[in-house]
Amino acid sequence: MRVAVVGIDGSGKTTVLRRAAERDGFAVVHAVRGHDDPNSPFAGLSRALAGASAAADAVGRIQLKVAVLFLQLCLYGPGERHAAHRSAIVLADRHPLVDPLVYLPLFGHLARNDEPGSDVAAWWHEQEPDAARAVRAWLEARTGHTDPWTLGEELLRLGTRPPEEMLDRLTHRFGVTPPHGVLLLDLPVQQALRRTGERLRDSELHETAAFLTAARQRYESVLDWLTRTHPDLTGQRIDCSGLSVDEVADRVRDAVGALAAVRGPAARLPTTRPSGGSG
Repeated sequence: MRVAVVGIDGSGKTTVLRRAAERDGFAVVHAVRGHDDPNSPFAGLSRALAGASAAADAVGRIQLKVAVLFLQLCLYGPGERHAAHRSAIVLADRHPLVDPLVYLPLFGHLARNDEPGSDVAAWWHEQEPDAARAVRAWLEARTGHTDPWTLGEELLRLGTRPPEEMLDRLTHRFGVTPPHGVLLLDLPVQQALRRTGERLRDSELHETAAFLTAARQRYESVLDWLTRTHPDLTGQRIDCSGLSVDEVADRVRDAVGALAAVRGPAARLPTTRPSGGSG
């Protein structure tokens, strides 16, 4: 059984899922930052892509940011299959068929309708040489070319299409199917901003109050649309305001347990905790 845990930046997804993996024995796959999973066989490429994402933030062009996001999400399918060998239940920190429905339409409003100029060259220059070579090879493998700007423009155009068309095309591009459940970790924007402000890494292009407010609203509408149009998909909103990591992890476990009970024995919860886990 596959369950996506989604929400705006700062809502606590990564921390809560780390606790769920340690305490409850769930397998976790990180859709954007695969190297956050110490068991990931794709950690090296994921780190290179994280550097490319930071370079896009430094250059300040959303076309490059979106292109890198696509390349990061292309690692999700292999990561999910790898995680499925460790547990009957796989939790995803973001999902390539859910989060783009939220972000691609919003990113389109940040794009300038002009030419890249020297920004693509500057983006490559911002990356470490070995990492840039890995990113270039992955870009060519996934698209057949090495032009990130063209990829970014294509994805921004996709964000203007109806959600069903977006979902169909992303399903084909990523080679994955929708999750069985989607859990939306909901947190007020000001609390999320305080958390993102405490991160060691630099802020990303979209970590602003206005953007996170719009993203929070989009998550609600996307979750509603998915559950209305895809009866096999279960969605649930979890209010995280004022809750500790353990309390949110408890709610995630309860929601996953309820979904597993509906889906039958093949989706049962882990019965033992992994050795060395906390809690």
